[in-house]
Amino acid sequence: MKKRKNCIIYGGGGFIGSHICEELLNEGYEVTVFDKLYFDKRNISAFRNRVKVIEGDFYNEKDIKKSLKGQDVVFHLVSSTLPANSNLNPAYDIETNLIATIKMLDRCRDYKVSKVIFISSGGTVYGIPEKIPTPETFCGKPICSYGIVKKTIENYLFMYNRLYELDYNVFRLANPYGERQNPFVAQGVIPVFLMKLLKKETINIWGDGSITRDYIYIKDAVDCLLKSLKISSKEKLFNLGSGRGYSLNEILEIMKKVTGLKPKVKYQHGRDVDVPVNILNSNLAKKTFNWKPKTEIEKGIYKTFFYLKENYSG
Repeated sequence: MKKRKNCIIYGGGGFIGSHICEELLNEGYEVTVFDKLYFDKRNISAFRNRVKVIEGDFYNEKDIKKSLKGQDVVFHLVSSTLPANSNLNPAYDIETNLIATIKMLDRCRDYKVSKVIFISSGGTVYGIPEKIPTPETFCGKPICSYGIVKKTIENYLFMYNRLYELDYNVFRLANPYGERQNPFVAQGVIPVFLMKLLKKETINIWGDGSITRDYIYIKDAVDCLLKSLKISSKEKLFNLGSGRGYSLNEILEIMKKVTGLKPKVKYQHGRDVDVPVNILNSNLAKKTFNWKPKTEIEKGIYKTFFYLKENYSG
């Protein structure tokens, strides 16, 4: 009988990680969730008894060393910063994200991990793109520390593959949304706006609402991530988005149509860290993994709204 692969998800208790965890379990993998001490188990509650949970510190070498023993595949989703705040302390961003990741990669070599899957940023690594939709070949210039660190980690993965044959894939993820995404944090336009709608609160928008992003429903994104476990390719770096851009104003109109609620909006002065337009060309991922996103944005927003209504409106 073929041994089931052991997968560890660093950041597995979060929005993206919990969906990866659920689908790995559905496909028969052994799964370990690694997350910070006392993390909220709500996202994994439906399948908590089917996974091994480790609470620790990604920035502690001893915790990483213990957690990697016996693992075949690593999903790396941990980040201590957000695009909007990473420029406030670039040194902290580098120490906690870049250096911690390099130490983790060294331990992957020690334990002969077969593959690392890194969730990078499909928005910030490109900076202000010259071509829309943007292909992986565009050599972007990030305008925030978050994007610079993500791009540098990509480069180190290339180096570790070249020097030590550590297999990897990088997925430059667009703006994922869907069930379990936290509606009370600074990242995640769709759940944040929907929560404001539910609570009849004012939606604050930086700029005039013309900022355009590529949004991908979380289950569509995870479908591609899992395909990468079964398909090896010479290419290692992939964009992962819908290929379609929506402005904030367009998102609000879709929400109005889907929910039947009228948003109250306040426009504020724009921010320097916000790129005007970001849409990803994901043709390489489509071709390599025989994949395409299936969920129309209206349907995805409705599912997200229904989840928030069921879990937060009481």
